[in-house]
Amino acid sequence: MPVPPDGPEEVRRLSAVNDHAEETEWQRQWAAHRRDHRRLRQERPLMMSLWRGMRRRCPRCGQAGLMVAYLKPTPSCAGCGESFAGIRTDDFAPWLSILVIGHLLVPAVISVERLWEPPFWVHLLVFGAIGAEMVLSCLPRAKGAALGLMWALGLRGDEHQY
Repeated sequence: MPVPPDGPEEVRRLSAVNDHAEETEWQRQWAAHRRDHRRLRQERPLMMSLWRGMRRRCPRCGQAGLMVAYLKPTPSCAGCGESFAGIRTDDFAPWLSILVIGHLLVPAVISVERLWEPPFWVHLLVFGAIGAEMVLSCLPRAKGAALGLMWALGLRGDEHQY
């Protein structure tokens, strides 16, 4: 029959001995993951990558030319050679644009309606044009920000993130 420990110090000492003696495979994998994560954060700073992407610049070196066309990212950076061909942002950029524009446009529409009560066609004409302009200017920046964010996090945008 095992002897009970003599107080809290003995319990801590025994649990520390057991923890170090039986390090499991998942603990080793977790420690390796943490090392890789720290290294990735140093090589790919998150906020800098997001900011550069939003400005449509390479998240790695900051050189202009992240987009070949309106929403088509370049396969690789001309300055540093970083490849962006494998990163799929899919619906993230439109979702982000809708989120931002909706939070800006809806309060404006409600405020105008409460203050001046214009007819519906005025709302449609004015806020339709403003909304279209906001979408056209926000969407490529959201695409760049999504690309910068995914690059910094090491994501590809598919179902198999290793």
